[in-house]
Amino acid sequence: MRITRLLIVLLFFTPSELFAQDAPVRVIYHPPWNISKLPMYLARERGIFERNSLKVVWINPGSNDNLLAALKKGEADIAVVSANHIAQNNASGGAPMRLVGNTGYNYSVFLAGPTIRSAGDLKGKKVGSGEKGSTPDQLTRLALKKLGIDPEQDVTLVNLDGSRNSTRVKSLLSGEIAGMMVTAETLYDLEKNGQISQFNKLTDHKQLQIYAGGGADYAVAEEFLKHRRDDAKRFMAGICEGIGIARKDKAAAVAFVAKTGRKLDAAGIEYLYRLYIKDVIPARPYLKPEGIDLAIQMNATLDPASRPINPKDLADSSLMPELVNEGLCNY
Repeated sequence: MRITRLLIVLLFFTPSELFAQDAPVRVIYHPPWNISKLPMYLARERGIFERNSLKVVWINPGSNDNLLAALKKGEADIAVVSANHIAQNNASGGAPMRLVGNTGYNYSVFLAGPTIRSAGDLKGKKVGSGEKGSTPDQLTRLALKKLGIDPEQDVTLVNLDGSRNSTRVKSLLSGEIAGMMVTAETLYDLEKNGQISQFNKLTDHKQLQIYAGGGADYAVAEEFLKHRRDDAKRFMAGICEGIGIARKDKAAAVAFVAKTGRKLDAAGIEYLYRLYIKDVIPARPYLKPEGIDLAIQMNATLDPASRPINPKDLADSSLMPELVNEGLCNY
């Protein structure tokens, strides 16, 4: 009799629902390192996701093209990427995903050579950017537009090689380009070497209201949210705990920043830690609406022919409040 009842109950569930809790969670993260991802890395190092009953498979696709291809084919349950990648995926017909949280963005300023005293002085000049279509490239284009500069008509964009901002800034130092967006660690290097005085600061991400990049937007596949919402919440609860570790265990956080291969000295590591804990990484990983709006704008710039995106269709703004109300994000 008991066996019969069990069989009847099982008939009401699909195989995916029956075995969902045992299936691994596929997490794609790109770029592979950014300090805004510090909570995720600390949580991973401490085994927090496993303690939250999750079996996580970590996937680094290695490039933007590989990332977008993987998202489109539905190879990610959770993606820790930049919001514009999710906008691009959804707009191009990829397996739909929903943004659910954020732990930071690119901290940056727009530096220009000594003869460039205003945005207007950039006209007719070369401006440095990242790999074409990459987040740094799109943010540079957006920053120029906000400064009243047409990136296609008013300046010549130079798509510089090199995965790190500190590598690309050499072109600014040599005078090959007139200006570029510079990240926090590169700013530190310029200040340390006494080179910052060679440049004029035109603006920064706060003045421009550009809270994007950094690969620290958290998105969940719609199918995963539908069938395994509790697992999505367990993952984000792990991110919350990672934020708590970053804030309370400075030694652990600083030690992890030191492992990133950025070749910073102790003062530089301390500088980045204080900057990101104070100004960038939030106390709780709520969605950042400005980042979502920018992601939509960036996608429209990159692919004008893509279908329009409604911000409400790109995010699930209820998951984090649920987590907080349930007491799973108090660290």
